[in-house]
Amino acid sequence: MQIDLDYGTTFVGDLEGRCLDENPQGRPTAVEIRVGDTWTTPTPRFWKSFAHRFHVSENVFRYFEPDEVFGRVAERNADDRVSYCLERHEGERPRLLAISNPKRPPMNPGQLVSLARRYGGSELEYDEGRLTSVHVPRSGENIFSIRGDTFRCRYVLRAPLDGYGSPQIHLSLLREICANGMVAFTPAFRSDIRVAGEPLYSVERALETFDNDEGFAALRQRFDAAQTSWASLNECNGLYRKLVKAIRRRTDDARLLDRFHRLCGRVQEFYGLANLDALSIKRQRVLPARCRLYDLLNFASEIATHHVDAAGRTILNAWIGSTVSDEYDLENTARDDTEFQDLFCGEDA
Repeated sequence: MQIDLDYGTTFVGDLEGRCLDENPQGRPTAVEIRVGDTWTTPTPRFWKSFAHRFHVSENVFRYFEPDEVFGRVAERNADDRVSYCLERHEGERPRLLAISNPKRPPMNPGQLVSLARRYGGSELEYDEGRLTSVHVPRSGENIFSIRGDTFRCRYVLRAPLDGYGSPQIHLSLLREICANGMVAFTPAFRSDIRVAGEPLYSVERALETFDNDEGFAALRQRFDAAQTSWASLNECNGLYRKLVKAIRRRTDDARLLDRFHRLCGRVQEFYGLANLDALSIKRQRVLPARCRLYDLLNFASEIATHHVDAAGRTILNAWIGSTVSDEYDLENTARDDTEFQDLFCGEDA
């Protein structure tokens, strides 16, 4: 795996930005930033890390030019230095990843890849300053079945290479029948790795010892409950919005969206609505689709595993994590196939 990152330090006052394009309201929509002698394209990681380090809102750049913001910050932090990370691709302008505290050394990409592989890491993937890898818990795969579907326990290591944020471990389940990886990107099923001194040492200790029987049991219970819960229109609508964002760069997005509508039972036609947003959220929460929530979770994990890039996977896994960590809208309403049939008007109705 080839990851080409450059690291350096600079005074915050030496950052220079200029607007390349703006919307009709005069707000900048495309910006480039000079770091040293190099003009770069800032990423969302940069804006988020800058806002976090200097305690400003990310929205400030919607109303003020970058140079004005950098200058005001430099006035209050004249001697403040920051570490920065550049992602390079041949023939392209460097991308500016996160800035961080110079006292906190970033993890070496090559050493982290070797470490992840040494502890059985699979599906290694790099995306915008972060490396992810899939691992088996220390106690083993702990194979179990939920109503006929076989699952194996996994966890996902997500480690920043640009110095911003802490490494994280997310609980995950592998559904054997189609090798779908369901990753719970949510604080309820996440463990942060406390980094002190040498960050690779902290990550190695976590990979060597990590296990979470209670967390996997809770995750298993939530997927079990999803099989006995009808999906609500609110949950279908929420996944649809995430799906549109996740597949927006694919050529077969129309086919995937059609599969989604068929899975849900084409609820717009079923309820005689052109747009589900015509219903209030309260009403959407109590009206069922023609599938169970478990079907939505499987569909989201299939698209995340087999059909989208790393950014799309993050979007869909975040939806899976937030959904299973909350109470389902229609939890335990589908204990048998006759539940809610009064609401499912047949063809003769």
